[in-house]
Amino acid sequence: MLVLKNIVKKFNEVKVLNNINVEFNGGINFILGSSGSGKSTLLKLISGIDNEFDGEIFFKGESLKSFSKSQLDSYYYNSVGFIWQNFQLLNHLSVADNVKLVLELSNLSEDEKNKQVNIILTRLGIAKLAKKNVGKLSGGEKQRVAIARALVKNPDIIIADEPTGALDSKSSKVIMSALKKISKEKIVIVVTHDKSLVDNESNTFLLKGGQIEAISKSATEKIANVKKAVIKPKLSFLSAFSQGFKNFKGLGVKFVLTSLILVMSSYFLLLNFSGGIANEQSGIMDKLISEKGDRLRDISVPTEAISAGGTDGNKTPSGGKVDIKQDVSALIEKYMNDPRIEHFIVGQPVGEMTITIDGAKSNYKVENSGNYPSIDKLVYGAMPNQNKKEVAIPKIIVEKLKLKSEDVVGKKISIKGSEFDWSSGNPVEKPITINDLTIVGVVDTTVKFDDAKGGTFSFEPEDSFVYSMEVVKDIKKQLNSSTTNLSFEMRVKDVKDIIPVVEELNKLGITPMGQFESVKDILKISDTTSEQSNSVSIIIAIVAIVGSLAVTLINSYLRKSEYAIFKINGYSNKGLFKLSIVEYILASILSIIIFVVGSPAINKLSSIMFDMSASRSSSIMLGVIIILAQGIIMGIIAALIAGNTKVKNNLSTGDR
Repeated sequence: MLVLKNIVKKFNEVKVLNNINVEFNGGINFILGSSGSGKSTLLKLISGIDNEFDGEIFFKGESLKSFSKSQLDSYYYNSVGFIWQNFQLLNHLSVADNVKLVLELSNLSEDEKNKQVNIILTRLGIAKLAKKNVGKLSGGEKQRVAIARALVKNPDIIIADEPTGALDSKSSKVIMSALKKISKEKIVIVVTHDKSLVDNESNTFLLKGGQIEAISKSATEKIANVKKAVIKPKLSFLSAFSQGFKNFKGLGVKFVLTSLILVMSSYFLLLNFSGGIANEQSGIMDKLISEKGDRLRDISVPTEAISAGGTDGNKTPSGGKVDIKQDVSALIEKYMNDPRIEHFIVGQPVGEMTITIDGAKSNYKVENSGNYPSIDKLVYGAMPNQNKKEVAIPKIIVEKLKLKSEDVVGKKISIKGSEFDWSSGNPVEKPITINDLTIVGVVDTTVKFDDAKGGTFSFEPEDSFVYSMEVVKDIKKQLNSSTTNLSFEMRVKDVKDIIPVVEELNKLGITPMGQFESVKDILKISDTTSEQSNSVSIIIAIVAIVGSLAVTLINSYLRKSEYAIFKINGYSNKGLFKLSIVEYILASILSIIIFVVGSPAINKLSSIMFDMSASRSSSIMLGVIIILAQGIIMGIIAALIAGNTKVKNNLSTGDR
């Protein structure tokens, strides 16, 4: 059944095995030899673990060298059962689960698998240990578990490498008795240096000087070469989940630590992907802007700036052509619908005002400040539409009238006052009457000034009415004045747009006013902070990825012996891939639970340590996705390492 022909095995050009010719057909076969004689090397060749040798090994007429990967998996599963000196059990599993891991490759039902395991454990007298963790067993008990795992798949050959080497004499007798019973049905090959194990019923071979010779032969007849069904070992997804869950549970501490690392790694990546770092940078910018107030975003264009733009005819101060030619209405038209502009205020004051608000107040005398209209912010409603007769009135008036903003917005207002007519070159005060105006908003007109002592003081003018361009045209018409060189103020939505708008005005020969130096300083700080944030983002992402990768590599390399055990029992690379993915998906699920439940605490800790967090509710879902993605990648890496694990390098088989 198993024939070795002209076997030569070299290590560094030294022949450890030299022209070995031997045949095993049945019974128990002892291969004796001193340490270093090549016993374990021969075992590796017979088992198919090592195929780098000269000569041929035939099993049922087929050369092991010609076996494909799938044929070798089938050989491990159907034909060969291994019993090792150091047992090669999975200490994180129970006795039953160590035996059952082989049957996970079969197409048996769960009940049938459990039945087969119970039969073999009962046969070896260890059924009462089924649920006990193998790490708590004695040496003799562990060896019987190893025998049970080898027998449960009903192989043709049992290979035992120093099966009693780690046992006391009593346990050794029990194990040898079990092997002799097995040899009545199968080929049993025992590699040992202990001659006391040999009896007259055994086939005995001596390995010495790299050569083998038969020193005794059993009278036992050859075992009939009975044909049996060859099962193609395959790990289904259901079996992969079952075995993966057992591994996950048995290696609980290791996988909990992996899950915690996965949570930390994913959270760091979440800070990048959810904008947590960018939000921190934005927060710094917002804080700087809020300290300056909304007026930081104002660009003021006084009448003098409009006039100055065209003093040389058609040239700007920088030598460019002036397109607008002092016509402010064209400027308003240009920027009125610009998406960068939040609102427009046309600088048209009216002095000595008396107002009447329909249904709310009649003939209210507005306190005159002599200031051009200016606002701090809109507090209710909307800013006037430039093409309609609309107005936004100061909040202080609403408060003095003991009204609410919603009481006045939407109502009609009439205004009577006066303003100077400069059309003749000399100021002439003329009456102004504006009727049928609609109040569309209420504005805060607070103006703040720095005092000489380093503090600030403020006042809130009542006459800062914000008129639409349509109303301003009406006022100018009453004053017999032009609308081509009005002053105006506009507020941009984003501080970043201030300098581009100012530069556009400069190209038109207009020099606006505003807190532009402060804006430049803030933008410079923002750019620096942004660069730092980008660096932090890259560093955090690298740390996160390296952390996950390191944990996966360390765990996988520490489990190489475990992967080798699976392989020697018939698990294919595809089966190990499924198993690894299941394990890391389970780790991901645990990580998701930790992340979701502990998210508030994680965010708080992150805020304390890094002054940033991913507190938005949408970040929870993104975090879950990142954890799953990382978990699957970690599983793939582990699967690649498992698939490339070399059995001969990761399962000790004696001393050569």
